[in-house]
Amino acid sequence: MNQLGAIVFFLKAAQAGNFSAAARQLRVTPQAVSSQISHLEKELGVRLFNRSTRRLSLTEEGVVLLESSQAGMESIELALQRVRERLDDESGTVRLAVPYGLSQALVVGLLPRFLEMYPRIGIELLVENVMIDVIAQGVDVGIVGGPVTMNSLVAKRITSFRLILCASVKYLDAYGMPESVEDLVRHRRIDLRNPRTGKIIPWTFQRGKETRTLTAAANLTVNDTETHRRAVLNGAGIGQVASFFAAPYIRANRLKAISLGFTAEPIDLHLYLPHSNPIPKKNRLLADFLVDELRKHVDFDLKALGLN
Repeated sequence: MNQLGAIVFFLKAAQAGNFSAAARQLRVTPQAVSSQISHLEKELGVRLFNRSTRRLSLTEEGVVLLESSQAGMESIELALQRVRERLDDESGTVRLAVPYGLSQALVVGLLPRFLEMYPRIGIELLVENVMIDVIAQGVDVGIVGGPVTMNSLVAKRITSFRLILCASVKYLDAYGMPESVEDLVRHRRIDLRNPRTGKIIPWTFQRGKETRTLTAAANLTVNDTETHRRAVLNGAGIGQVASFFAAPYIRANRLKAISLGFTAEPIDLHLYLPHSNPIPKKNRLLADFLVDELRKHVDFDLKALGLN
């Protein structure tokens, strides 16, 4: 028998003065209350209530149990209330997991405004290029490009981006603008090895139902998106870069997009949270802030870059 549960039934009955009133408070039947208390009495080897057809009163042993357990139950109820209040509290620390490149390019720049809006909420930023163990590391909120496949997580699509071919103005001035997919073979290629899968991300191009994949060997391969972007920006060659990475440098005329009449499939950017009901307010506030800010961020506006 669950003794703690039975004691709850006992306390409610003792406070209410009868089983029917206790049952209404507990949302069970009077028979369930009577059964629980009978089992508790049997286990303790004492009677807790004197029962008659008209009244219910505590025995001496019942008075002892009531006085001994009431304070403990009040402490438990107070602890539960504090937890409930904390769910609605705008304070505490949120552990936010973001890939390194995305963190550097976008997220870090957004966080100062959130911290100004909610000065009692702190953020612990976990920057990893691989999908970390969300439960083991206590992640409250995370962002990732691509699908979220773990059943223990709740995912929300933020927006989408594309991988675009681009090169620095310096490189294109020296080696010329490619005129076709075939023309790319004569150029220096910078590949990115996906930190999550360990596989090199292929250069794939689409035009209508036609799909082309370039398989030429790379001159430089890296396994970090920020390093990959820097290599392209510094003129090491042509790379297929996330549009939001390239956007500020295209606007500044430091990078140029190379379309060749093809586009890549959009990739969804997701925010995820561990399954939790309800979600603590501090986590919800940060999640909603990031979704709103990233959805309207200029670096995701493909139309502004002429890439839609």
